Amino acid sequence: MCRSTLFLTLVCLAIASTGEAADRDAQALARARQLQLEFRQGNLTVVDPLVEGLEAAVAKAPDNSDLWEALGNAYMLKQAALFQSQPDPRAIIAIGERAQSAYARALDMDKKNALLLASHGMAGVSSSLLKQDSAKLMASVEEMNSAVRQAPNSTPVRLTRGFTIVHLPVGVRDTKAVTDDLNFVMQTAPGGRPEDVLHVLLGDVYAEVGQLDAAKAEYGQVTGASKFAAEQSRSRLSELKTGAISPAAIALVRASTGARCVVCHQPGSDN
Repeated sequence: MCRSTLFLTLVCLAIASTGEAADRDAQALARARQLQLEFRQGNLTVVDPLVEGLEAAVAKAPDNSDLWEALGNAYMLKQAALFQSQPDPRAIIAIGERAQSAYARALDMDKKNALLLASHGMAGVSSSLLKQDSAKLMASVEEMNSAVRQAPNSTPVRLTRGFTIVHLPVGVRDTKAVTDDLNFVMQTAPGGRPEDVLHVLLGDVYAEVGQLDAAKAEYGQVTGASKFAAEQSRSRLSELKTGAISPAAIALVRASTGARCVVCHQPGSDN
């Protein structure tokens, strides 16, 4: 009888411990989501506590793939913030490689997760571009292509590939892939600022490859929900009357896929 009681006590303690760990991990993920939202709304100061909190969380729960994925995302936000402050490129490369390692840990535990595969490829692209490692760049792009083939109707997967390869030089970039991805994301965008910015991003891709009628059509669909996108579209339509769109203007809008998330994610509308 005493052995049975001891066994039941141990089982209850184990269940309680497991429940506490699950609650702890859920709280860490909830906090991470909140800080990510604040980052996207323009508060870049949250990125360090976001990274530190998730590093502490994975140290306590190294078998939780969701925490490793969240840590990879946090490292990518950290990289975006570093790009904005323009420090030593080695620091940007290092944080990108840490992101890829975090995604790899998550993939080891969740091998069929297409978004993880796309994210791993995204992190690989960011570091290989700076290191001028063409072999790794192509391998990382292929990872994202594989993720899209695996989950062609996933908006997060499409957005990850599209927002990554749009930064590649025209001669290297798969124009069809990026236009397909941006059009797909456009269909599921919530309207307002995000959709306006997507029209400008897509128009820029068309303009870079000489499809000027398609570019003008995209710029013309900007509603003005985003004052920034409206200004950019008007400027582009004017520039196209006399020449080409300036690379600096294109780069400015593409920055909204990294550290300038506030362009899309700030609450409300400019109208």
